[in-house]
Amino acid sequence: MDGNQTRTNDTQFISFQDFPSINHEGNSNQAQLNVNTSTHQGFSNLPNDPTGIGIIDDLEGMPDKNEATSSHSFWTIEYYQKYFNVNTKDVVERIKRSMVPHGTENYLISHIRPNPDLYGPFWICVTLIFAIAISGNLANYLQTVNVSKYHWRYEFHLVSYAATCIFLYAWLLPLLLWGILKWTNSTRNTDEELIDSYAAPSILELLCLYGYSLAIYIPIAFLLTIQIAWIQWCLVVISTFLSGGVLLRSLLPIIAGKYKIIYMVAILGMHLLLAAGFMHYFFHNVPLEAIDLAQHVAPTVHAQGIVNNVSNSVSAG
Repeated sequence: MDGNQTRTNDTQFISFQDFPSINHEGNSNQAQLNVNTSTHQGFSNLPNDPTGIGIIDDLEGMPDKNEATSSHSFWTIEYYQKYFNVNTKDVVERIKRSMVPHGTENYLISHIRPNPDLYGPFWICVTLIFAIAISGNLANYLQTVNVSKYHWRYEFHLVSYAATCIFLYAWLLPLLLWGILKWTNSTRNTDEELIDSYAAPSILELLCLYGYSLAIYIPIAFLLTIQIAWIQWCLVVISTFLSGGVLLRSLLPIIAGKYKIIYMVAILGMHLLLAAGFMHYFFHNVPLEAIDLAQHVAPTVHAQGIVNNVSNSVSAG
């Protein structure tokens, strides 16, 4: 019983195979193995060898060197897809973070620099243009609604004025700031530039940063229809320091130095100037006395002109 079991176990581990012999002329006793008929196992069928399997897995995961990387031309739409590679959640989160400073968090480093985009800034600018045009005309209507014999008209040119002002601020100012930062930081310590927070922002990052900073002015534009001067000024100052505070905190590690005060005054000053310009030009409170005076003066001047023309005709005749 034990002998049979031993033979069975031996046959499981020991196997013999007959290889055909190939006879050659001149040597009939020489035999040659036919390697083509022999069976062999590939590396994929090896047992769990930690070294062999790991190397094979690494080789299988390596990209092919002959695989060409796809590059798109500057004139194709695919080239600009990387600038719009954001989802709704990212845009909403960046809008919220651009309105109120959050502790010691750097908005540029934590939210903008990992994936700067132009999708959010573009639509924020477009939305702000129409918000100002609509609310500006609404404010003008509320100012003249109680004036008798006054025909209110919608001012369509407010759209073009608002578009010019907003796009110049959101696109030209970041470009100017990028050039100044490049010029003033040219002699900065190279060791500091290796730190992410000290690295000078690119043009795309500044465009994204300033574009999102205008989001706070969209709700403020509708609140400026309230025709109370001190409320309007409070809204302007609050929105400027909230959004401007995010800008300063984002750029503070970069502008630190002898030009720090100049940068801070310029950034906050331009932000305040933009909001004040919106209030004075699009939401200015016209006194009702001036409207009544314009209504009475215009017919008087017109009638006086008619009388003068008639007098001149009689004198000539």
